[in-house]
Amino acid sequence: FSGDLGTSSLTGKPVVEMIAQHLPATLELCLSAIIIALIVGVTLGTVAAFRLGRLTDWLISGVSIICAAIPVYWLALLLILIFSMLLGIFPSSGQINLLYEIEPVTGFTLIDSLLSSDNHDLSAFYNALQHLLLPASALALLPTTEVIRLVRSSMGEVLRQNYIKAAFSRGLSPWSVLRRHALRNAIPPILPTISMQFNTIMTSAIIIEMIFEWPGLGRWLMSSIAGRDYVAIQAGLLTISAMLIAINIGTELFTNLLYPVKRKELYGQQG
Repeated sequence: FSGDLGTSSLTGKPVVEMIAQHLPATLELCLSAIIIALIVGVTLGTVAAFRLGRLTDWLISGVSIICAAIPVYWLALLLILIFSMLLGIFPSSGQINLLYEIEPVTGFTLIDSLLSSDNHDLSAFYNALQHLLLPASALALLPTTEVIRLVRSSMGEVLRQNYIKAAFSRGLSPWSVLRRHALRNAIPPILPTISMQFNTIMTSAIIIEMIFEWPGLGRWLMSSIAGRDYVAIQAGLLTISAMLIAINIGTELFTNLLYPVKRKELYGQQG
């Protein structure tokens, strides 16, 4: 409660300062991965629900099942082999090119590259984005498959409701029905389950950070384990656990505020 988590036996620095130094990089990577998972997962899950039982649905479901079985470390190495070594499109390690001197303001490299006082235009931002895309994509694969499954199931149930059929009978376009009725009723019930994917992302982030040499909390934690820095290990695990608990509680509260049915269920249980 005092905020004193001890001193690292390897560096001699307060552990709190080291966590504050490495945590933003991990959050940037994990948030980018969850954004990719939500965009791709909700889109493909919605398409599969609208084409339920047809070829498109079978293809999306089949590919998502195959992707769910791919180990994250193998995918990360494969992406490096193809896009970094063979094609040379993306860098294979690090957070940004060392030629750019970015002053840390928020700790998020993408944001700091835009806030930097150096006259780099947007080249530093694009370079940071290139470094981020490969690890974030590898990290987002498994949560994306789960989001597809959840959205497909929830959206399929919503599309069978009478008010959706009534909306179509009034001549509304599929896009209007999706935007005005289907999404707002299909997404809120599965938000708590989707938030649990952040646990998977945080666990996989340790492997991704080691492979891509990403200077985040997971890589620092693994270095502390290798150096038997027990104070740093305790503090790192405590930070990750507290963050996951806070995210799950926050998502549950947000869902209850956003989704009236959840509030009704809560009041019913209290009664």
